[in-house]
Amino acid sequence: MKIKVYNSEKFDRNKWRYVIFVVVFAAVFLVSIINKNVVWIVIMFFLLWGYFYYSTLNSQVVELEASEQWIKMWKKIYSWSWFVGYVLEMDVKTQIIRNIVFVTNNSHIIHTFHDSATNIRDFVFELDKYLPILEEYNQSFLEKLSRKMKL
Repeated sequence: MKIKVYNSEKFDRNKWRYVIFVVVFAAVFLVSIINKNVVWIVIMFFLLWGYFYYSTLNSQVVELEASEQWIKMWKKIYSWSWFVGYVLEMDVKTQIIRNIVFVTNNSHIIHTFHDSATNIRDFVFELDKYLPILEEYNQSFLEKLSRKMKL
C-alpha cells in the first residue's frame, strides 16, 4: 500500500508571515551594512540559504509504502520493530486528518498527508495490521513552540 505525503510536516502560512520575515531580514541586513558588520551579513545569508534549502526539501511530495516486513519512507526503509506505534493528528478547524507521526523509542517522524481521504483511510487500515495506534507522544517544549509558530 502506498500513500503520498510531504517529506516532513507542512504548515499552511499566510502572506503576512512572509512579509514580516522579509522586513526583519532586510532590517537586520541593513543595520549590518550600516555598522559595517560583515559577520552578520554572512550569517544572515547562511540562515536565508538554510531556510530555503530546508523549505524546499521538506515541501517535496514523497511516498510512504507499507509491506509486511517494513515501511519505506521516500528513500529509507525501516523495519516495523523500529517503531513503537503511530499517531494521527487532526486539524482542529476542519476535523481532517492532517499528519501521521511514527513514534520510536527515542524520537518521532512527522509527515503531512497529500492524498485523498480514501487513500488515507485505506493506508491507516493497512498500517493497523503492523503498528498500534497511540493516543499521544512526547514532544519537547521547543517542538511544541515551533509547531505553534509554524516554523
